[in-house]
Amino acid sequence: MKKSNALKLFAFALLALVVTSCSKYEEGSKFTVLTKKQRLVNTWTMSKTTVVDDNNGNSADITANMPDITIDIKKDGTYTFTSTSGSFSNTDNGTWVFSSDKLNVLQTDSNGDTESAVIIKLKNKELKMSSTSGNYTTISEYTGL
Repeated sequence: MKKSNALKLFAFALLALVVTSCSKYEEGSKFTVLTKKQRLVNTWTMSKTTVVDDNNGNSADITANMPDITIDIKKDGTYTFTSTSGSFSNTDNGTWVFSSDKLNVLQTDSNGDTESAVIIKLKNKELKMSSTSGNYTTISEYTGL
C-alpha cells in the first residue's frame, strides 16, 4: 500500500511540475503533452498581420493588404515559405532553430539572412509571433492544418 501511495504522490508532483512549466509563452497553453517542436512543426497559413508603431503605440491591421502566406515548418529543421498574390507566387526555403531558451525561432533563408521571431502563442493549431524592424513590430498570427 505504501508503494502505491508513493507512486501516486510522485505522479501528482510530476503533473504539477509539467503544468507549471508549460506556460512559457505570453498567450501559451497552461498544459500540453506535445513538445514545443511538435507544436511548431506544421503547415501554417497566415490569418492576421498587425503592425505596431513602437514610438506611439498605434497599430494597424494590414491583413487585407498582405499576400496569402504559407509556411511549412518541417521536423528536420527546414521550412518552405510561399507567398501568393493573384497569379504571382514566390517560394523560399531555409532552416529554423529555436533559441536556447525556446522563446524565439531563428530562421535563415536561402540567401543566408537570419531573422528572429518572438513566440507569443504556440498551440497545436495556433501560432502567434512578433518581429521588430526599426521602430515597428509586426505581429503575425497563423492557423495550422
